Amino acid sequence: MKVYIFALLLTLWLPCMLYAQKDLEPISLTDKSYDKLSKKQLAKVTGKILNANQEELSKIQIQYSIVNLIGTHQSKATIPVNADGTFEFRQTHNLPYQQVWFNLGDYDAYTCLYLHEDLELIFDLEKLKKNKVYMIGDGISFAGKDAEVNRQMNEYILFDKKNNPDFYKLLRKLEPKDPQFQQKLDSLFTIQRNTNTAFYKAYSTTCKPLIDAATNAQYTYRLLDYHLTNKIKKEIGDGLLIPIYSISNEVSDYYRFLHYYTKYVLYPDNASRSDFVKVSEYIAKTFPENYADIVNLRFEDEDIQTQNAINSIILPKLKSAWAKENLRIEIENLTAKEAKLKDIIDSSPTESKQTSFGTLIKELPFDATLLVNNAKSGAELIQTIKAKYPNKLVLLDIWATWCGPCLDQMPYGKKLHNQAKEAKLPVEFIYLCTDASSNQQKWVNKVAELEQPGRHLFVANTVISELFTLFNRSGFPTYVVIKPNGEIDTKAISWMSGVTLEKLKEMMK
Repeated sequence: MKVYIFALLLTLWLPCMLYAQKDLEPISLTDKSYDKLSKKQLAKVTGKILNANQEELSKIQIQYSIVNLIGTHQSKATIPVNADGTFEFRQTHNLPYQQVWFNLGDYDAYTCLYLHEDLELIFDLEKLKKNKVYMIGDGISFAGKDAEVNRQMNEYILFDKKNNPDFYKLLRKLEPKDPQFQQKLDSLFTIQRNTNTAFYKAYSTTCKPLIDAATNAQYTYRLLDYHLTNKIKKEIGDGLLIPIYSISNEVSDYYRFLHYYTKYVLYPDNASRSDFVKVSEYIAKTFPENYADIVNLRFEDEDIQTQNAINSIILPKLKSAWAKENLRIEIENLTAKEAKLKDIIDSSPTESKQTSFGTLIKELPFDATLLVNNAKSGAELIQTIKAKYPNKLVLLDIWATWCGPCLDQMPYGKKLHNQAKEAKLPVEFIYLCTDASSNQQKWVNKVAELEQPGRHLFVANTVISELFTLFNRSGFPTYVVIKPNGEIDTKAISWMSGVTLEKLKEMMK
């Protein structure tokens, strides 16, 4: 009888164990079965800050950057903390193990999150006042269904940094034009994979598929960059397609470069390369179904209206349900942004008139003035600026609507503008946007989208080119300072993110 009961229990226990083990193995986005087995709703993050008074809670502004599969590489956001110390946010797209870089305001508490189902974050402010916590440590704890994967992935990040500290530095130095690129890349990733293996031995982890896939994505992304730079044609199945279990920085880079490589190396017709419809049809014929969908999701344009038009045309071409669902979400988000932009622009009708800078076309409610510049040369434009703002510090930001680094730096300029205004400093922020590969409407839309204060000039690229020659610069963004005495300093600012209010005051001397 005892043997019978034991056998019965064993038959019940084994399937449960196998099911539990199976649950620890994620399904790749590139697997055709993903549609049936994928998660069904957006992951939710809830949090609680302990041992904080009302004044401390009111000053905390949580910041995070979420890695995207569709659209920009990362999206930044801030969320408020409630009076009881709680906060929450959700994914914007239904994707597996989506990476989020999370920072608790001005406190030294920085961690990496992976969102899949639900996660609870608990911060102990009393401990965080005494100790800096990077990724994982005393003062930060995880709960919820995603807790264990987050603990393990943060342990891995720390283990990797400790045991392979030079990896990223050496990887950044590796140039695609290097004749020994392949050999050096393989050598670096042999060390990286050995580090991964050492982690698996040291820790009992269920995250091996996520870690291995991220490592393979990073390796393949750099390999694609090499093939792209040197115009080397490879078969799609020749080691270029890898399974994907999470949406991390490495994965986002991988699919972005797979898209670039397909468009600029594999696509056979130079004349129609800018026709995204034809390129998307080529992608659908060239790649397996789920890979084709992901690569087709990577068509990008910095202009919201143009991007939304592209998305609407790509949507019916997708085959997998999960890709369609996420592109519909993106279309809804961009449509809401379009409506907001229209409200901002339409709410501020401006009568066109001539000024010393050119034609004034719009004054927007966030302290922004938009003008189409009429200067015939770079020298003329600089003289006009100097004459308009004598005895003031002028910060020139030379940018383009399609320049990713330019747009990434804009929030820092916005913050600095508001700080300088509050401090009543005699500082002017002037943005010179090139008309190259852009148009006036895209420029107006981008300024409105960013809600970027300052004086904005839309400038002919011939004038921008003369300014680059004058300043001995060659790319976007370029930052130039005109001091109150008229002196031009082209080296004071490398990136707007590095400029503080104190540094502004020093520039004024």
